[in-house]
Amino acid sequence: MKRLIAAGVLTVIIAIIHFSGTIYIKNVIDEANTLLAECVTEYSENSSPKEKAVELEEYWSERESYLSIFAHHDNIDEIESAINSLVVYSSTENSEIFYEYSGTVKTLLHQLLEDNSFSMHSIL
Repeated sequence: MKRLIAAGVLTVIIAIIHFSGTIYIKNVIDEANTLLAECVTEYSENSSPKEKAVELEEYWSERESYLSIFAHHDNIDEIESAINSLVVYSSTENSEIFYEYSGTVKTLLHQLLEDNSFSMHSIL
């Protein structure tokens, strides 16, 4: 009986950690998507997209260490690399590359959210 209680407690602890991690990842990705949208808007308006891109880079750097608890390091590093490229190309006139990297960042953020959400896709 003691083993069943211990197993039940561990199951509850694991479920709480999983759901809190999923909520944390969702909140971080939502904020990163908001910053990315602001950066793209400012680029299309020819204002100062580099400031928003740097803000996104700093935000991601702050959250990266906690995200690595819940997600694969490769995915987080890939997003960081794409954001760094976005910062570089936010100050250039080559809009194709900027929009390509902004789409890449958005896709990678969505993929990270999908990989860590509770669904049949993530289970199988």
